[in-house]
Amino acid sequence: MRPLTDHLPKAMLPILDVPLIDLVLSRGGSVDWAERFVNLSGPLPQLREHLTQNHCDVTTLQEGPGPIGQAATLQRLLPQLAQTILTYNCDLVADLDPAMLLARHAEGKKSATLAVQRVASGADFTGQDGALRLVDRRRENAPGFVFLGAACFDRNLLDTRLDGSSPAGLTEALLRPVIDTGDVVLVEHAGYARDAGTPASYLAVNLDALHPERLRIDTPGTISPQGWYLGPGSSTGTAPGKGAVLLAGSRIEKGAKVTDCVVWPGCTVPSGARASGGIWFLDRFLGV
Repeated sequence: MRPLTDHLPKAMLPILDVPLIDLVLSRGGSVDWAERFVNLSGPLPQLREHLTQNHCDVTTLQEGPGPIGQAATLQRLLPQLAQTILTYNCDLVADLDPAMLLARHAEGKKSATLAVQRVASGADFTGQDGALRLVDRRRENAPGFVFLGAACFDRNLLDTRLDGSSPAGLTEALLRPVIDTGDVVLVEHAGYARDAGTPASYLAVNLDALHPERLRIDTPGTISPQGWYLGPGSSTGTAPGKGAVLLAGSRIEKGAKVTDCVVWPGCTVPSGARASGGIWFLDRFLGV
């Protein structure tokens, strides 16, 4: 997500002015959490400051100078974790209900429960429950299921499988063992789900959010009937085009043309500029 994440942590990237982390934390409103943890990866301070001001019930973990992987994060938190653990990637934008996933995990009586969607290609797993196979997507483009980035794990699985090595990714440390042994339940999610972890998908999520029937977000700004968004303090010297997302404090000058484009907070698209299919960031257009 660079250069965006050179200035703002990924979890703080705004979807119609709502940070990704707020979309994630708002999904668990009906769950009686024992404790919630957020991994602070990278040196930028905005995520810690935002959580301190807006989510005082969340405990943070600072990775350090380099990434350690999701499994190593769980290893560090292990003494503080409950008997059932739910993990959720910050760049997953979905109408997935964590309470439902936790309930399905309790019913399934397996060590892991994974939220997935069925795909015709680009699968992470292929096969059926009890006979799944992990796909190496670098070598194979298979039909099957893609992992959405939300999962439940039993504490005893973490005690058994996590050996303290770092960095440790979730796939090799936990997903591969449960898939190889059949100790997993897949829960197919039929609703909205998109990974906002690339510039193209980040733009796509913002555009989807312009249509509440696809993705409903409680935004601080205004979605126009013409299909564009004005954030707080944003302004236009000319009418925005369809799909223009003017985040807080941004501006389109007279004579500029903006369609299907996120204008970064506080930035100005100058007169005569054309921006379509990307992100206007600082003083330039980033096509995706």
